[in-house]
Amino acid sequence: MWRFTCKGLLGPEDSKRRIFGKECSGLTELPSHAILDRGRLIGLWEYDTAAEAIAWMSFAAPDGALKKAVQRTQEFVRAELGDTRSFSLDSPKSRAPRIQALRGAL
Repeated sequence: MWRFTCKGLLGPEDSKRRIFGKECSGLTELPSHAILDRGRLIGLWEYDTAAEAIAWMSFAAPDGALKKAVQRTQEFVRAELGDTRSFSLDSPKSRAPRIQALRGAL
């Protein structure tokens, strides 16, 4: 049986990092949408439908390119999709605690 872990997506400095109370390297699924940079997991995001904005965090200080990418994604979701779900039962209400946690991480 194949088992996914985030360990292969993490840089060495991020393997012990904790996301929502769990160590990243032991996660078998991501709790939010991934922010990837050249195949490396560098952060997470969720779309807040009430604010029409992306709540996000990155593992390192975000640079201008990352901020622009988040802004472009936010504009696309707002204009073209209206919402993003990570699975069929995902809802704005179920995302609220993750959105709050992501906003608190920055």
